[in-house]
Amino acid sequence: MKGRSRCARALGALVVLGLVAGCAGSSRTDEDYRRKAANTAEAAASAVNTALLGVRAAGKDRVTGPYISVLLGEAESDLLAVQSTFETRQPPSAKADAVRDRLGRVLTDAADALADVRIAARRGAVRSLPETAEALPAVAKRLESLERELSS
Repeated sequence: MKGRSRCARALGALVVLGLVAGCAGSSRTDEDYRRKAANTAEAAASAVNTALLGVRAAGKDRVTGPYISVLLGEAESDLLAVQSTFETRQPPSAKADAVRDRLGRVLTDAADALADVRIAARRGAVRSLPETAEALPAVAKRLESLERELSS
């Protein structure tokens, strides 16, 4: 029984390792890299838009402080995970470097904006979150626009 447990754990570790390696795989072509960048922009926009929904509800006193704090923390974590995964991808060419730089700047802006809102929420400034989150709509639009551009 003990041997099976070790075997199951080892097999589980190998499966997780394989999944993680597959998620952070390299891009051999500019087209593949562009698709991965588009998917990253889409996922990041989703995290930002989730935060925006929560911020708007907070401004109307429709959510509690603890709820919005958790929601914003999770949105920020999701964004940072997407950003981190994308940054580990090796751009295959100088052309792909330009895509990496453009998306990287927007992801950094999104991460900074989400951090500002999360910090304000955790400090108890729930009703004033819409003012703190003024950068979020523009960042969401930039991510959505970049996703459309890179997908075409």
